[in-house]
Amino acid sequence: MKKRILLLVPDDYRLYVLIERNLKSCGFDVTTILHNSVKFRYKNIAQRLSNLFRKLIDGNTNYKKKLKEIHTAECLVKEIDEYEQFDYCLVIRADFFHKDVLYKAKEKSDSIVSYHYDGLRRNPSIYNRISIFDRFYVFDEEDLIADGKIKTYLSHNFYFDYEKERETTLIYDLYFLGFYNETREQLLLTFFSLAKRCVSNAKFQIVFLPKDIAQIPKYEKQGVECLTGRVPFEEYLKRVEQADVIVDFVISDHKGLSFRIFEGLKYRKKVITTNTNIVKYDFYTPDNFYVLKGDTLNETELLKFVNSPYKPTDESMRLKYSFSYWIKTILNLK
Repeated sequence: MKKRILLLVPDDYRLYVLIERNLKSCGFDVTTILHNSVKFRYKNIAQRLSNLFRKLIDGNTNYKKKLKEIHTAECLVKEIDEYEQFDYCLVIRADFFHKDVLYKAKEKSDSIVSYHYDGLRRNPSIYNRISIFDRFYVFDEEDLIADGKIKTYLSHNFYFDYEKERETTLIYDLYFLGFYNETREQLLLTFFSLAKRCVSNAKFQIVFLPKDIAQIPKYEKQGVECLTGRVPFEEYLKRVEQADVIVDFVISDHKGLSFRIFEGLKYRKKVITTNTNIVKYDFYTPDNFYVLKGDTLNETELLKFVNSPYKPTDESMRLKYSFSYWIKTILNLK
């Protein structure tokens, strides 16, 4: 009989679609709960008028947001409660979920674990949720905590292995996709300018949130493709497959390795990264991973790296970073 797993996950980049697919390929019976799956409606005219009054009188715009949070939590708790007991519950980004939802998921599951693929300091609300879980995993070693009250465990990102690898036509020499972030702006634009001189097709795509729209002209002037909508993760992976070399610019708050590093392992592609922690990993080799630093940008070295062949990684080491291996590890499966 298949093990039943409850998956609580945000809808970011439709990453959950791939997680769900990989869980099923690992033999799980999956039930998915998305954080934003509930459509909000005022319960009555009094709530609607109260929200309008608060906005007009004292400029309070948080009232409706609070109502939405409570309404969503109530609906998700009710939805989870309708299911029979689960063997496992996996929560991705627990800060997206109300504590009542997490407690209900814990009640309905024999084991509940969480994985946080962002820095804890970037989401302070997560700290008072960690104790809910049997094990709480972080991808950044600086987020390891063991203070007697809460404890976190170190894990890492992964690559999806639910499908067989296939031959793909290469289109891009270098490829990068990421959100606009001021901390990596200077090095990113400087490197992109260098890359355009070194290769014939360097494709950089930056996603801008509404608050950052004013920054777009600066990037367009350099030839960077600017997007205002999120790219589904599956679509992004297709572009990664079409690239000869993956480029990885880390956000200053992060020390853990991004998904791009592990996609390099999956697709057997070289990676240019600004994350100096890459050298600590067992799969690291300078043949496949070029550590990029702002004070050492060198056109000759870049050309040498891009034009050199990929050095095959030991298969057992490579498989260790697959989703299938990852899920067995965090769920403590034998």
